[in-house]
Amino acid sequence: MEILLIKIAVIGGLWSAGMFAINKIFGIILKRKEQIHIKFLRSMSKVLLSIVACICISGLFTTTKALSATLLTSSSLLVAIVGFAAQQVLADVISGIMLSWSRPFNLGEKVNISSLGISGIVEDMTVRHTVIRTYHNSRMIIPNSVINKAIIENSNYNNDYIGNYMEIAVSYESNLELAMEVMRDTIASHPLVTDIRTDQTEGNKVNVAVKELGDDGIILKATVWTRNLDDNFAACSDIRRLIKMNFDAKGISIPYRHVHVVTDTEDGN
Repeated sequence: MEILLIKIAVIGGLWSAGMFAINKIFGIILKRKEQIHIKFLRSMSKVLLSIVACICISGLFTTTKALSATLLTSSSLLVAIVGFAAQQVLADVISGIMLSWSRPFNLGEKVNISSLGISGIVEDMTVRHTVIRTYHNSRMIIPNSVINKAIIENSNYNNDYIGNYMEIAVSYESNLELAMEVMRDTIASHPLVTDIRTDQTEGNKVNVAVKELGDDGIILKATVWTRNLDDNFAACSDIRRLIKMNFDAKGISIPYRHVHVVTDTEDGN
């Protein structure tokens, strides 16, 4: 009995040491480069180590020794048993392997899964699930087999920049050419705006076009390019503020609708 307990303790110690080594090694790798496939490999390694430890412990007992020996020597039988007993789990694991290999998204990227009605930031991937943090700071835990079948919108996929349209209206009485110049210079000079021109010596960093001669004013349109979605939101917000300030300084007015209320006096005049 004492020998059995010692063997169990040894297996438990080796399992603990293996878990520590996995966390340590993958922790160092993730600090250098946080990638979704590395997270998945860490989770998979822990599961495989735990399965081996369970089989080894079961091999110490007479009633389960024969089964353990068969599982260790017959991988096809092990796959058959696992596939029959846990088809959905196996589907999630295989889907996780496919997602880890193809990498349609990575850690920290913002994704939109319209079919599931989920938008958020990819936070983690385990053997069975992908964890997405929503913009309300809650976690959506999605089975890998489900997300593997879904259509995913990822603005960072194979892309070094992202663009967003900006439309500003100016009044018909304002100097149109000056308004376009001010808008162009304001956007181009912002530190978060990226120059996407192949040859930066040709053309303008930012192009401003007249989109529409509207009922309330002239609509000017430009594209704001930044490195990522977070920078784009911050840049567009700041650029709108700066355009308003620069328009005011140059005497360019932004039209807005007025409500004129007429009331009758007591004598009818």
